[in-house]
Amino acid sequence: MKNGKMLLLGVLATVAALSVFGVLIQGCARTPDAPTEPSGSDIAGVIKPQMAENSLPAKLWAQFQQEITKKPEATAQELADVLVASLADQFSGVATQLEKDAEFFAGFDNYRITGYRDGAMYGPMIGSIAFVGYVFVLEDGTDPATFVKGLTDHCNPRWNVCVEAGQTACGAIGNRVFFVMCP
Repeated sequence: MKNGKMLLLGVLATVAALSVFGVLIQGCARTPDAPTEPSGSDIAGVIKPQMAENSLPAKLWAQFQQEITKKPEATAQELADVLVASLADQFSGVATQLEKDAEFFAGFDNYRITGYRDGAMYGPMIGSIAFVGYVFVLEDGTDPATFVKGLTDHCNPRWNVCVEAGQTACGAIGNRVFFVMCP
């Protein structure tokens, strides 16, 4: 009788493990949505990201616009701090200054990001959430449209193991660039 119970428990444990493994494999095999291209500009110097209304990227873009309107000379770190603070209801986040002359970033595989003089990354403290955001202040002479296109063409929504971003948005106001990949 004892062996029968042990065998039953073993079978149930195996079935449970296989079920969990199947869910993980299924999640890893999902194909991410293609990054969205910016939709152009309605105002001179603005490249609006293409995104669904009332989405998380739309909320962040609105916050980005509002902060630049209030403080046009804001640094990348100041903008990232505001964006991550606006996400407090979603997760516990952090904004960090990018290292001087860094070229490789999470979410971009081997693509080198150049042409900026100031940058910051913002996102959750826990790396298992498919979220990464950046703010860049471009160097003089860097074309914002070309910079934005480079980011949208080379981002990888599946940079994080077994999780992927469902939404990608990138835009610019003057020489300030907004980027986010999120669930």
